[in-house]
Amino acid sequence: MPARSELFDESFLRKLEGLHLIAKRLAAGGPAGHRRSTGLGDGLEFADHRGYQPGDDLRFIDWPYFARMEKLLVRLFHEHSEAGVGILLDCSASMASAGAMEKFDYARRAAAALAYVAMGSGERVEVLPFADEPAPAKRTGRNRMQIFEVLDFLAGLSPSGRTGLARCVEKLAARKEVPGTVVLIGDLLDCQAELDSSLALLASRVGDRVVLHVYSPADADPDLAGALLLRHAETGASLPVRASESLRASYRRQWEKFVAGCQRTCAARGTLYAAAPTDVPFERLVLQTLRRAGVLAG
Repeated sequence: MPARSELFDESFLRKLEGLHLIAKRLAAGGPAGHRRSTGLGDGLEFADHRGYQPGDDLRFIDWPYFARMEKLLVRLFHEHSEAGVGILLDCSASMASAGAMEKFDYARRAAAALAYVAMGSGERVEVLPFADEPAPAKRTGRNRMQIFEVLDFLAGLSPSGRTGLARCVEKLAARKEVPGTVVLIGDLLDCQAELDSSLALLASRVGDRVVLHVYSPADADPDLAGALLLRHAETGASLPVRASESLRASYRRQWEKFVAGCQRTCAARGTLYAAAPTDVPFERLVLQTLRRAGVLAG
């Protein structure tokens, strides 16, 4: 298990700050982090006036207007959602096949970046790791300085077990309050059969859904040759094969079908799909994904 300083070094922290500054510029036209409801309440964004009525909270009287016009008006504000952003992070064994942490580390860095930008944009964040079962979550306020708590939490996670996406989503959807936006980060291996029903359930409870499909170049086109014994990362089942160029070509075709199937499932369930190969800079991926999901303006 790497220390926080190893997984999230000074270079990473500088990238986070760069993301925050870009997000601030994108949101310069308005508070992008808040989702306004159709109701009015005591939120932060001014909406309108109405005449004072006995019993109204005196804090919301527009006293400068009264000083000019000698008429009592009450300020109304748009009511902001407390729903926030939920990040479902796949911690199953396939995220670190054969001990290679490339995918899992990339996924954790992407989760940290999403959390940091969302908190800096005024959102509450909840990181929900899962494998066979949902694991304890990490919840934050809107203060982006809480990112260090998130980094410690993410650095303490390790991949193991099988993928239990459906159970995680069912538990999330059964809650009284759910996030307004949910981002699923994972390799989608061994959960394609559950992806459709999981996204359908999320669609019934969550406003915006995003899938970050994290995979390594080796997942898409493994550089293998000769006689091999392939071992399933999550079940331990093994399969002897002779890796030839024709076998690799067949694998690539199956991979393309797999990705296309995931894309179709997301589209059918009104979910944004974003390919997240580990050779793409995560900061670019995060900004593009947040903008397309409507979490950031611009």
